[in-house]
Amino acid sequence: MSLSHGNINRAYIANLHLGHVKCNPSYGIKHVIQNVKDQTGYDVPYQKAWYSLKMARDIVYGMWESSVQKLPAYLGAIQKYNPGTIIEWKHKGFQASTGKYVMGYVFWAFKPCIDGFQFCRNVISVDGTHLYTKYKYKLLIAAAMDGNQQVLPLAFAVVDEETYPSWKWFLQQLSRHVIRGRRGMCLISDRHGGLIKAVREGPDFVSPHGVHRYCLRHVCSNFNSTIKNVVLKDLCWQVGSEYQLRKSNRIMDEIKKQDVKAFAYLDAINKEKWTASHDGGWRCGILTTNMSECINGVLKGARRLLVSALVEITLERTVHYFHVRAIKGQKMLQNNQLWTDFACKMFISWQQKAVEHTVTKYSHAQQSASVVTRRQGRHGMNTHVVKIANRECSCGKWNQFGIPCSHAQKVCGAYNISAASMVKDYYDVMAYNNTYSKHFEPVQSEDYWDDPNFQLVPTLLSVRSHVLVEIKQHAFIMRWIGDKREQDKKPNNNKEILQYKKMCHRRIVDNTCIFYIIQFFNIIFFVII
Repeated sequence: MSLSHGNINRAYIANLHLGHVKCNPSYGIKHVIQNVKDQTGYDVPYQKAWYSLKMARDIVYGMWESSVQKLPAYLGAIQKYNPGTIIEWKHKGFQASTGKYVMGYVFWAFKPCIDGFQFCRNVISVDGTHLYTKYKYKLLIAAAMDGNQQVLPLAFAVVDEETYPSWKWFLQQLSRHVIRGRRGMCLISDRHGGLIKAVREGPDFVSPHGVHRYCLRHVCSNFNSTIKNVVLKDLCWQVGSEYQLRKSNRIMDEIKKQDVKAFAYLDAINKEKWTASHDGGWRCGILTTNMSECINGVLKGARRLLVSALVEITLERTVHYFHVRAIKGQKMLQNNQLWTDFACKMFISWQQKAVEHTVTKYSHAQQSASVVTRRQGRHGMNTHVVKIANRECSCGKWNQFGIPCSHAQKVCGAYNISAASMVKDYYDVMAYNNTYSKHFEPVQSEDYWDDPNFQLVPTLLSVRSHVLVEIKQHAFIMRWIGDKREQDKKPNNNKEILQYKKMCHRRIVDNTCIFYIIQFFNIIFFVII
């Protein structure tokens, strides 16, 4: 039997969860309901839990408008206590009547991350995601991969829309403050039209300075949306993730046999952009935007919070990464490891496999040879060509991962060359430790912050219209799962249910009309000022 208690009101529940909300931005309604049940033995209606959680978030993080006003001072404080941290603004306008700037774009990159990136491979992943707040801002993220195959956050930005101008501005800041003239960069992203256009206009990710590659998972997803065939989608992934050209071509032929339109769709996309076999080694074995999307996942709960809280959480998460990984790096040094755990595991695995290969030397000057793999049932007995001088193998793996594959290690042994000396520098334990050698300083309380030289307000034109969707989502369910008094009024038969739905619909329409009237006057007010 469901139990409730009148004294368990919204304020009580909100105060009960302040610590949970502060420690875990992803803390949700189901957690509130379960926690109250565990502590008091009483059930909490969905409606009350929703409003209580909102109240707790408002208490901990404030309102959106006050959060935007706080943002310049808070970012300035981060920069003050962590010199070298980059903060860039692009305002959307100026309100002469209030003397405040309208928030457009803001970019931030922490100094330790910028310094640590120079010890990582030349690959950057970028991605954008929605902020689930009152205003329809977007979060843009850039991330890299360290020598232990872990994500290193590079830069963040909050923009009003994910468009060509916003992506262009973000990439400009990334080039200026993070890349800093470093050549040979590879950018991995989805195929957003505005982003692709912005990349083409920038110098760092176009030939001869760098390249732009597509996220394989996004290519497969878009392919499946058009072709609507899961089997072909799996084959699409195999084409993109296969390092050997002959195998990639064979799978493409299989797709052509099954569906000519599917083949034509993939064939129309530049293969250098999405297949590992045609990539030329730029990706360093990274096929997707999982780096930036991993940060997205970590910030999933934070995307429902206010902008200053979002910045605070990006700082806290990054500090945690540096602290944990610095300790891990010291342990690797104490264990006398040459490389990171990831590189050690891959090198040893291929080293064990190399024992089964047969090598035939061709040119001592070129240090070239052919390698035949061992037969395993119907597989094996494949011939691969290795050229040590060029650090390449026809299997494609050495070129991608920067670690000598099993075929290369076999040839190195035949020529009395140390295969260990061929491993890329960014896998070195010292490089890993240097990545996380810089530290963060804590930000003092607000009493010690400097006053910014400008004040900020959110743009009224960015009020999210899907607030109406939230009204529609909650209007019906809250009336059905309301408190005890509402429970007594629930419809009991089909006729009453139909009448009840009509009543809810009328209220939603009324709320919709009121919302758009308010929006209209907000726009008029914004234009006037």
